[in-house]
Amino acid sequence: MQIRNIFVLLAVLSGFFPASPAAALIRGYVSNNNQAVTQLEQGNYLAAIELLKKSLAAVPYDSVVQKNLLSAYQAAGQAFLQQKHYPQLSELMVEAQQFDDTQREFWSLRGYALLRMKKYYEAETELQEARGMGDPDARILYLLGELFYATDRLYEALDVLENALLCDPNNHAASALLEKVRRELAVEQGMDKEYGGHFVISFDGEQNDDLGRDVLDVLNEAYNWIGSQLDHYPEERVTVILYSRQQFSDLTDSPEWAGGLYDGKIRLPIGGISTVDVAVQSLLYHEYMHVVLRDIAGRNLPYWLNEGLAKLAEDHVAPQSLETLSRAREQQQLFRLAALEKSFSRFRGRQVALAYQQSYAVVRYLIDTYGWQHIRELVSALGTGASIGQAIEKSLGVYGLTYQTFEVNWRESG
Repeated sequence: MQIRNIFVLLAVLSGFFPASPAAALIRGYVSNNNQAVTQLEQGNYLAAIELLKKSLAAVPYDSVVQKNLLSAYQAAGQAFLQQKHYPQLSELMVEAQQFDDTQREFWSLRGYALLRMKKYYEAETELQEARGMGDPDARILYLLGELFYATDRLYEALDVLENALLCDPNNHAASALLEKVRRELAVEQGMDKEYGGHFVISFDGEQNDDLGRDVLDVLNEAYNWIGSQLDHYPEERVTVILYSRQQFSDLTDSPEWAGGLYDGKIRLPIGGISTVDVAVQSLLYHEYMHVVLRDIAGRNLPYWLNEGLAKLAEDHVAPQSLETLSRAREQQQLFRLAALEKSFSRFRGRQVALAYQQSYAVVRYLIDTYGWQHIRELVSALGTGASIGQAIEKSLGVYGLTYQTFEVNWRESG
């Protein structure tokens, strides 16, 4: 759709108004409005908004400029949404609400942005406001379902997702999440919960009354150590669920060799344990590293970096075995890093061990050679949407490194 079909151009006959301050003011606001339409045609939404704000300051009650500014905020919001620029979207919608707080879209867009930023309390305020501004809306109800699910409020998630499907029976995302909530409720509704600091633990309390507290102690240690290395401490409380191996397999569809999973919640197949031994401590550090990395960079992490840092966190608890890596190096059977950028779930047997050990060794080399500061810069660059090649050049370019030369250097270091 052409911008000129949405936004209204204004026309002024040059000789119609006499030379006067009022006439100059009118010509100015008309010029700003028409320049704004041109900027919008070119996708320069923020520039257009600034021009329209100037026009509106000159003629506060002009319906044409008001309509154009409203549409400009909506267009800019959708653009930021598509680009996944969530902080900018959140800030822009605050400004849009100040212009017109009756627009449901402004509230729902800001709620969506805050949800993606994991600012759950603020997101709920925005989405609940949007929810009350008209008839039930399946998309808003689904977003609330996501929020309640992420914050371990499964019964509330169940309610809003069922209502979302009443509004839109073909909402496949709501249907899939509702089914997931129902499966998890069937397993977790009888579990005990332990709250402490930055975590909430769900577990079978009949096995060990002290288990939740012991797990919390280890996770709080991980919170402090990993936070100090990456200089990042997630604000939202993290949900941790301890399953039996069969429950874990049924609910996560993880490969049989998986020792845990982080999908927004830490899920561990260690239900029924009597003590939190070194192996369990290592597993908790591993999964919490994934929490912090996801909080910084989202899903834009190559697996070798994600899993390598998680194995490094394990190394803080217990030394890592590199036997499989040593054998593969001798036999010249190492993976290329490009082959380790995607999920390891496709690997089996010795390949799994090699993928994890090689990832650990690469990250260990990174830290031993360049230090944690450059790891922080690397992960932060990935958080801006950079590719791994771009992120390495940004964080390690001072050493003249590219992704390719970094890999060569690591191979030669062994």
